Amino acid sequence: MNWLSLNFLFAAAAIVLPIALHLLRRRVTRVIPFPSLRFLTPARPADRRRQNLRRRIVLTLRCLALLALAAAFARPFLGTPEAAIHRATVIVVDNSYSLQAGRRWPDLVRWTLNQAGPSRSGDTLGVLLMNPRPTWLVTPTRDTDTAVRALEALKPGWHTTRAETALRLAGDLLAASPARQRRILFLGDQQALGWSGADFARPLPAGVELVWPPIPDAIPARQAAIDLVRLRTDGDHLVADVTIRNFTADHPRTARLFVNGEDNNPVLAPVALTAGSTHTFSIPLPGKPESIQWIRVALDPDDLAADDTAWAVASTAAGATENLALLDRNPVDGQHASADYVGTAFQTFAHLTPALRVGPAAAPDWPTRAVAVLRSPASFTGDAARKLDAFLVAGGSALILVDGNSDQLGWLARHDIVPKPLAPADARLRDWTIEHLLVAPLAESSLRSLVGWSFARGWSLPSDAVDPIASWTDGSAALGEVRVGAGRVLLAGFSAERRDGDWPIAPAFVPFLHRSTLYLLDLARPVATSTARVGTTLELPAGKAAWQALDGPSAGQPAIETSDSIIPDAPGLYRRTHGTDTRLYAVNLPTDEGDLTPWPEGRPWEKLASSAPAPAAGLHHQAELAAAEAEQQSPLWWWCFAALGLFLLTELPLANRTAR
Repeated sequence: MNWLSLNFLFAAAAIVLPIALHLLRRRVTRVIPFPSLRFLTPARPADRRRQNLRRRIVLTLRCLALLALAAAFARPFLGTPEAAIHRATVIVVDNSYSLQAGRRWPDLVRWTLNQAGPSRSGDTLGVLLMNPRPTWLVTPTRDTDTAVRALEALKPGWHTTRAETALRLAGDLLAASPARQRRILFLGDQQALGWSGADFARPLPAGVELVWPPIPDAIPARQAAIDLVRLRTDGDHLVADVTIRNFTADHPRTARLFVNGEDNNPVLAPVALTAGSTHTFSIPLPGKPESIQWIRVALDPDDLAADDTAWAVASTAAGATENLALLDRNPVDGQHASADYVGTAFQTFAHLTPALRVGPAAAPDWPTRAVAVLRSPASFTGDAARKLDAFLVAGGSALILVDGNSDQLGWLARHDIVPKPLAPADARLRDWTIEHLLVAPLAESSLRSLVGWSFARGWSLPSDAVDPIASWTDGSAALGEVRVGAGRVLLAGFSAERRDGDWPIAPAFVPFLHRSTLYLLDLARPVATSTARVGTTLELPAGKAAWQALDGPSAGQPAIETSDSIIPDAPGLYRRTHGTDTRLYAVNLPTDEGDLTPWPEGRPWEKLASSAPAPAAGLHHQAELAAAEAEQQSPLWWWCFAALGLFLLTELPLANRTAR
């Protein structure tokens, strides 16, 4: 038997107290002659022996009670902490779709299980998935057979890979492990994309061993991916524009196009791919445009068949609904109205595609399918504030540029949103969420347009109230989205006033406002000619609905319930059903993962293993953790408390029957 807190056993010395009290209270026999007592019967020797026995039993029970109390606080347990002889292993799994190439996945799984080797009693094994974010498939457990079975049953997924975050999570966990040997087994193909942006100069915690697999020798001879499929109208026909990325040398391919899932008569198109190029070609679709709902385009399989298929959905309601922006009056700066950059930008939106009509926010009725663009203090007080609340509760959307006026801040505070003034040195935008539906089109056309947004005055948004889209230099949210009722509010922690910065005259000003309005009107959602990607958030109309895959790897699985967004885990064609409203969504793969090129020079990931020994204090702490873990598995302290209660219950009636 072992003890978790051995120092508490010193409290057992307290048994001196009942012994001392017992000795002090011993009766001393004194003989006092008294003639009138000669007729009384003297005490019998048997009664005296019984009283002495009870006193000894009471003394023993009191001593045992104190010993049981001290033992309970010392936390006894069975077994021995085995940190010095056992090992903790975490398998970090690259579950991206590049592992579907050839025999990469089964070969790496076999290599990993060989490296893990046979387990001994007390070993721990965990399985950590990299993508789309580090997730435990099996948390580190002594039941290593369960972890092995889970890894053997696992299949590679459909995401892109990022290795560093998962490795650091595993390293931090192992650094706190009580095992003497701590190691990470990396199950991955060392693809260059997976190490993009990795900080090789910052090693993992000391004492954590990293075991790397061999780099795949063979580079595929034929590897291309369908990057995008767009549908457009050409006269009385629909035409599919297909973009293919070729990652290898010249080779011919054949594209097959299937309309509405009919696999019998595909449209064939031969394609000659040149080395390292992106090739776009057009395929006219048979039949009337109104009869086509969706298409699937597939290349004849190559060395990585996962990205040889893509989907597209035809638009069925283009231009059926008016797109309306409700613009409030320009705020007043002192006695003079400042230049209305926002108003000027919105007047140009009628000439863009899709077109937007601009109406006054003072209109008596606001249709739900509209965006309220609000800057003036008058929009956040009195009847205007009540109209705004009712509009958002009913499902409307709003774009609010924070300028710090008291009415605006008061309205935000009533909705638990409290912006805080930002130091001018931190009022510079950074860390855009590039895959967000609002940001992705801007980044695709010109990533440079999102760089250099600086302001003389800004407001940091509470990260616990908004979903961040962009951040300030200090890491706080600068642009984010928040729900109010059934509606959405796009909240910017900066204004469009010229005195607050050069943003209103920047090239990105008009595109940003246009994309923001389209996003809030659901016109930036991946229907019609756009497409969603696996692993990115797919925004959906508000309301609970059924979401089900009709075509692709997930076809045939039961429908799931969604609300206003979903992150697809696999490519394919999906249907969202909300009452009588049915919409189709095409979800395709991010094709960067299709580039199977390994890291070009050396093995820089080996620098992540620290050469420093584990600190001695850390080993002592690990021993304490091992003892605590062993005590949790076989605790005996409650038996000590049970014995304490038994001793006290037995001592009490005996003590009352003992003559003083």
